[in-house]
Amino acid sequence: MSDSRSVWRSSLIAPVALTLGLVSVLGGCSSNDPSRSGLLQPYRTELPQGNYITRTMVEQIRPGMAREQVRSILGTPLLGHVFHADRWDYTFRFRHASGKAEQRNVSIRFKDGVVSQVIADTLPEREDPTDPALPGFKKPR
Repeated sequence: MSDSRSVWRSSLIAPVALTLGLVSVLGGCSSNDPSRSGLLQPYRTELPQGNYITRTMVEQIRPGMAREQVRSILGTPLLGHVFHADRWDYTFRFRHASGKAEQRNVSIRFKDGVVSQVIADTLPEREDPTDPALPGFKKPR
């Protein structure tokens, strides 16, 4: 009788150990994002691209300013137009790890080498450390 119990115990040890190991490994794949399970999904990083511009920066741009003055406030635009040399477009795109993306655009129009018009999307008022789109943002842990 004791011999049959030891065979029964030894035959249970391997499946139980395998199950516990599998559960612990899959538990490490969990995600804090409720829309994602984390199982068998690749890691996706949040990706900011372009010029991060705030409303405070855009409010400093006035009609009649020279290009170099605009460049010193907003930086060099990443998009240059071959056919529209009188327009600078500043585009910022932020793709969240979930796949959702947001885009912000600012367009500066020049006439005779000076600012004639500023067109801007809704922008954050200033650099907000809680804005995940801010380059260098680190999530609190």
